[in-house]
Amino acid sequence: MNASLSDSVYAVVGGADSVRQTVAILDADPDLAAGLPSQEFDAARRRAVAAVVEVDPPEWDGQALARKAEEGWLGLFVIDGLMIRRVTVGKRAACELFGPTDLIRPWDTDGEYDPLPISVDWIVLKPARLAVLDTAFVLRIARWPSINSRIVSRVAQRARYLALSQAVTHLPRAHPRLLILFWLLAERWGKVGPDGVHVTLPLTHEVLGMLVGAQRPTVTIALQRLARAGLLVREQSDRWLLTNHAIERLGHPESLAFIESDELEPLA
Repeated sequence: MNASLSDSVYAVVGGADSVRQTVAILDADPDLAAGLPSQEFDAARRRAVAAVVEVDPPEWDGQALARKAEEGWLGLFVIDGLMIRRVTVGKRAACELFGPTDLIRPWDTDGEYDPLPISVDWIVLKPARLAVLDTAFVLRIARWPSINSRIVSRVAQRARYLALSQAVTHLPRAHPRLLILFWLLAERWGKVGPDGVHVTLPLTHEVLGMLVGAQRPTVTIALQRLARAGLLVREQSDRWLLTNHAIERLGHPESLAFIESDELEPLA
């Protein structure tokens, strides 16, 4: 354990025994080092170290961290794993998907919606490791402001993604919403193959419904329709294929008109 890690981290996670490891942030996300002078990299790497909190499925209660968070904390930086933040309004729910390099701050607004019937909880889809970017971390890297800048840029990127995702949910039919959602997921989590882009994510029909604003039965029917059209295929329980046919369709200006149509006719 790096002796310079703040004592507050130990208190946050319930004692030193709960901090199983530390992480060099510049190793976890090399893009954060962009802009650093080469002669400064080694020093920055040694200083940009954070304690890691491990989070296991199926759920996570972030309130222990939320109660300990101070004004100087940047947030929790997702090293690996997959989580969703589910917001339930009445009987309907929507969610955000969080993975590696995302920055989360569960203490900012969660639980502050009274008297509205809104609840917020966290679901862990894959075991996750969260680096605690606390006040001490911020002070250790103060001489390299570009690192903080690039960490904060993750929040701006997320805001742009959420705006785009919201626009997708305004499409009138579920199957175009799902197809464009997987296009967006493929950009981040996809692996290109000869038959298309493979997306390995443990997304149930219920989770997909929350992501695109549809009920689970509607998602099931829409996925069947996309599979029959050879556009989106579920290869395994956690592995999806966005086919070359789908990518070709989405690359044409008239693609929205196509995926909103009833027939899903082959491209001439």
